[in-house]
Amino acid sequence: MLARNYAGNLVGAAMVLFSVASARAGQTVAAESETFAVFRGDTQIGTNTINIGRNGTDTNVQIVTHVSIAMAFITLYRFDQTENEQWANGRLLTLSATTDDNGKRHRVSANNEEGGMIVEGDGQVRKAACATLPITLWNPPSLDRYVGLDPEDGSIVPVSVVDRGEDEVEVSGHAMRAHHYFIKSSYAQDVWYDDKDRLVKVQMRVTDGSTIRYELI
Repeated sequence: MLARNYAGNLVGAAMVLFSVASARAGQTVAAESETFAVFRGDTQIGTNTINIGRNGTDTNVQIVTHVSIAMAFITLYRFDQTENEQWANGRLLTLSATTDDNGKRHRVSANNEEGGMIVEGDGQVRKAACATLPITLWNPPSLDRYVGLDPEDGSIVPVSVVDRGEDEVEVSGHAMRAHHYFIKSSYAQDVWYDDKDRLVKVQMRVTDGSTIRYELI
């Protein structure tokens, strides 16, 4: 991790940052930051940046995505999204996200209250289970999650995860071993994480047969 049209599918992986997993509790460490170049085929169409701050059992995550598809100097499609997540003891406390999907604006907020998750998105209020997690990719997915929160519009969507074991992938020009998962929700993606559970690669095929991939810069 968008729009349900072709363009939305084209950049669906960009919501990143799909986590159907809970945040890992940890000790205070320096902030972590990753930036990915987003490609359609061999053409870079945008960037995705993930910033993670940890303080004891508290975790703050910010995900910023910018995508622009142009032809002959004419912008055909733009996607901009900023998402913030706050976690404590592996539990999502709050989420806020703003999205501009080619001129269509969305605003989503979620708060984990006693008895459930209250989600407000595009003028609708939904209630979900406390354990419902956002479909973002910054953390490895959990195999026992079956629904997820879409940060673009606040909808609750089905999620399935397949563990495909370890692969050798190229990251920043170097071969490395990484754990491979296949995640299907509103769209399907292949994602890879290193031995520190850090996202290192994302890949998906879109409706015109082209491939969208995230390459770590």
